[in-house]
Amino acid sequence: MFSGLIEATGSGMVEVRVIKAVVEMFISMGWHEKVPLVIESSTSVVQEWLLDRSYRQWMLRNLFIGIDCGINQLLHAQFAIIHQQGSSMANDLAKASIKRSSIFKA
Repeated sequence: MFSGLIEATGSGMVEVRVIKAVVEMFISMGWHEKVPLVIESSTSVVQEWLLDRSYRQWMLRNLFIGIDCGINQLLHAQFAIIHQQGSSMANDLAKASIKRSSIFKA
């Protein structure tokens, strides 16, 4: 889905950049007037940044301004925290380095 390079100093910054890109894409597709956007985060820190401006890092202020402007255009936005165990099979497969072709051999 994302083909451009993302420079970041931490996983929180990467997640914020991805959220900004998703909000922009959602609006450009015209979906913002029809369906709600659910933003799932794996960390409560990023969710706190999105919901409470006093928690935001100063160096990310321009990213948050863009996200806030985009979210204000949405019909409805919902924020949810997902837990790492929610995708335990994907994590297990990645750890075992199993390739799809070897799983589905007949």
